[in-house]
Amino acid sequence: MESADTAKAPGRLYSYYVLGLLVIIYAFNFLDRQIITILAPSLKEDLGLTDAQLGLLFGTAFALFYALFGIPLAKLADGWNRVKTISLGLTVWSGMTAVSGMATNFAQLGAARIGVGIGEASASPAAYSLLQDYFPKEKRATALAFYSSGIYVGVGASLIFGGAVIAYWDTHFTPATRPFGLAGWQATFLAFGIPGLLLAALMLFTVREPVRGFFDGVASKNDPHPFRSVGREMGVMFPPFSMFNLARNSDSKSPLMRNIFVAGAVLAVAVLLIMWTDNLLSEEKRGQIAQIGNLKITTNVVQWTAMAIGAYCSYSWLQSIQRRDPPTARLIANKSFAMLALVGGLASFASYGLSPFIYVYAVNTFGVGPEAGYTLGWILAISGGLGTIFGGMISDRAKKLHPSGRLYVVFIALFISACITFLQLTTPSLTLFYTFLGVANFLQIMWLAPVAATSQDLVLPRMRGTATAVFFLGTNIIGLGMGPFVVGLISDVTGDLRFAMLSVLFLFPVTFFMLFMLIRQIPAMEASVVERAREAGEEIESPAVTA
Repeated sequence: MESADTAKAPGRLYSYYVLGLLVIIYAFNFLDRQIITILAPSLKEDLGLTDAQLGLLFGTAFALFYALFGIPLAKLADGWNRVKTISLGLTVWSGMTAVSGMATNFAQLGAARIGVGIGEASASPAAYSLLQDYFPKEKRATALAFYSSGIYVGVGASLIFGGAVIAYWDTHFTPATRPFGLAGWQATFLAFGIPGLLLAALMLFTVREPVRGFFDGVASKNDPHPFRSVGREMGVMFPPFSMFNLARNSDSKSPLMRNIFVAGAVLAVAVLLIMWTDNLLSEEKRGQIAQIGNLKITTNVVQWTAMAIGAYCSYSWLQSIQRRDPPTARLIANKSFAMLALVGGLASFASYGLSPFIYVYAVNTFGVGPEAGYTLGWILAISGGLGTIFGGMISDRAKKLHPSGRLYVVFIALFISACITFLQLTTPSLTLFYTFLGVANFLQIMWLAPVAATSQDLVLPRMRGTATAVFFLGTNIIGLGMGPFVVGLISDVTGDLRFAMLSVLFLFPVTFFMLFMLIRQIPAMEASVVERAREAGEEIESPAVTA
């Protein structure tokens, strides 16, 4: 690899090739995670799943491991070859998507979804970091917007092609003549997983690893022992290793006692939530998964235990960062960065909470069939893809007019999208439902690129993968981990899917308040990144780079 002193800027066409390939990979990332949406009716029929269990498969089973493994894998992205990181992760999640087609019950499918989540956790931290070194600072929100458009390319493709595979299977085969005895939903998992393996090879053999920190003029070296660092990150997150680590490496007992207190607190809250939600649901709706002695493992037990693990591991890891890497802690463990992650989490709660039930809602409300997958897929792909791109482009222009311009764009877009979402879920017209879905989806996703770019501008180049992982803790544990399950739970409790989907709107006022606070704070935070890092002990060199 070239040094920062001799490197030249990557060619424009090649940079756009890398961006285009990453968009396709990100599309597969979302295609593989979103396929539950179009398969929901088949999974409910064949495996007897409840709405809450669908939410668990769509969200929690995937999100917890996606978010938590995103932290050590972000460390890998910050210290190892990012191209290899993405290629390896793509191989894992594509393989696990194919394995999902072999599942015969909820537990097996849930285990496969966990594997998908772990594999996909490698993608965005490495891709975000990679794009920072292929595009200069003034084009990053636009680059991230194009990258993020892969979300809705994948979402749309999952509905369009997922619906096509199921429709073909149902019209051409009977249960007795199905190839290998596979149902339509099983064939869909296989059809979506196998091509990803070929894409992983294309990434590995055609993309070059660029100089880290080139456009920022800040030299950043690779970690000489990246996998050892990954092991250390996991060791400080998961109990009991996290507690042993604190006991061995802390100068006082205070950090360990705080850690134990937080572990006890999140466990107590999880137990209370399990008891409360179990009492809300009938025995059938609880979705019993297994029984160990007298202990019944229900959907609620899995959900709230997973959330407790996520909360504890996140706290434990952030606690360790303060001790091991004060400069990174200074730039990430502060109120502004936390609010930025929470804004992403709450905005994601709305979109992820609605996504797995859009098709089911259309079936229940308007009596549509599998052909609606085509319509929904194209609407979500076009509106979401354009929304992410326009969000990035508009926010980059807005930032030239005002230091907080990106966040003003987010505020306005989310406010209008909330209003349109209400109209979408209350109209009696299928045509208007489709129209409002497209408009709301276009506006709602405009938050992603501006908020992601802002999070990258608040840290140094060597910290970008870690910053992305922290950012995704909010979007995935809150948004993906909670959104689908909570909407599904409310639907199971009330028997009213429309009310459950409308309930996501109650979170928007909190989101708007935090955005208002961030608009006031972000300019000073961005301007002081290098200064605050130096104050925390960071040694910063300024290499001579050739443009």
